[in-house]
Amino acid sequence: MNFRGLFNKIFGYFTDEPRNLQNAEFLDGYTNVFTPFHGVPYDDATFRDCTDSIARHLGKMKLKHVRKTANGTIEGNTALNYLLSTRPNPMMTATEFLEKVVAQYYNYNNAFIYIQRDVNGIVLGLYPIDFGSVEIKTDSNDDLYVKFQFLNGKNITVRYDAVIHIKRHFSTHQLFGEDNSKAIKEDLDMLHAVKSSIINSVKNGSALRGIINFEGTLREDDQEKAWKRFTDTYASSKNGSGIATLDNKASFQQLTTTISTFNKGQMDFARDTVYKHFGINEKIITGNYTEDEYIAFYESVLEPIAIKLTQEFTEKLFTSREKGHGNEIIMESNRLSYMSVASRIKVCETLLPTGAITVNEIREIFGYEGVEGGDDRLVSLNFTKYSDLTQYQLDEEKGGEGNEEEKRVPNDGDSSNATESGGRDSNEND
Repeated sequence: MNFRGLFNKIFGYFTDEPRNLQNAEFLDGYTNVFTPFHGVPYDDATFRDCTDSIARHLGKMKLKHVRKTANGTIEGNTALNYLLSTRPNPMMTATEFLEKVVAQYYNYNNAFIYIQRDVNGIVLGLYPIDFGSVEIKTDSNDDLYVKFQFLNGKNITVRYDAVIHIKRHFSTHQLFGEDNSKAIKEDLDMLHAVKSSIINSVKNGSALRGIINFEGTLREDDQEKAWKRFTDTYASSKNGSGIATLDNKASFQQLTTTISTFNKGQMDFARDTVYKHFGINEKIITGNYTEDEYIAFYESVLEPIAIKLTQEFTEKLFTSREKGHGNEIIMESNRLSYMSVASRIKVCETLLPTGAITVNEIREIFGYEGVEGGDDRLVSLNFTKYSDLTQYQLDEEKGGEGNEEEKRVPNDGDSSNATESGGRDSNEND
């Protein structure tokens, strides 16, 4: 792929900026320009670990186009589903696409995805936008436009409805999420201070601890030899006793200094304050979580982002008419793969008889390949539709009436059998 014409490849249909655009005015009085806070947040290792952990887990989820009909939900457009679930654009996989969106979402508290369409409005690609600043403009019809200023000096202006936009810390501005210049800076500064104290503790560990005074005057070379002999013999790890000796030609003077040591509690506190901005903990970062802890992480962190993405994708990819016909974007996630084996077995035992899950889907949950015929849905005969219950009872009543005459005539002269059978039928009809 040739990346030299990447700008024109992405924005080829919109290289001419619309005319007579004005700066958008907001009711809160804030500026129409958003400039992300670069540098400190994503350069911090803890901040990046948090972002990466969420991005990796969300990247396992799958965007999908479906259409809801009177007969149920069916799969949507094949070409669009390929873009959403496999290759949103020529430069990244669907997983990398979601990871990049999440990284921008947390680093800037705003994430923009440009929807590339052809002249007929068919979606050709989806591109997460890296930008230096964003400016909101309006035309004479009060339609919103987004002007992206890139770090290479180029800029492009597109309609706001041509951009998927999700935001975080969405409170003061009417369109943008708050940047990270203030909210997290204090906690990151505290974390940096704790890390610096650890470095200083290591440096102080090798500070001057004492002085050897030699009697008389020694040449510099002789002093160095005497010092080296003393340290190699007594101050090294070879001296297991921790005891040294000196003759009357030298004496040792100890220097008492206070060495600040590493405080694990301070480090945990500083790191946890950063974790709280993301709603996660160390177990999520290290992957050492339990089933319940992952479910809590999914419901409190991953699912809210997924809902934002599906709602914004649905709004921006489809017209009002298409949405009225049931077209929407959903996000699938195989949450069962994170459950314990016992929990997975219990769920499969519950879902299989109802036809909610197939044999191949069960095999996938346990890491096995599919088998032939495994996509057929198996349904227990013990279940029926609620709407069919009335017809079921009517059929039973008709069947009972049809057999009444036969049951009145004893078979083979055995009147006792007829009486017992008629008694049961009578009770059922009552």
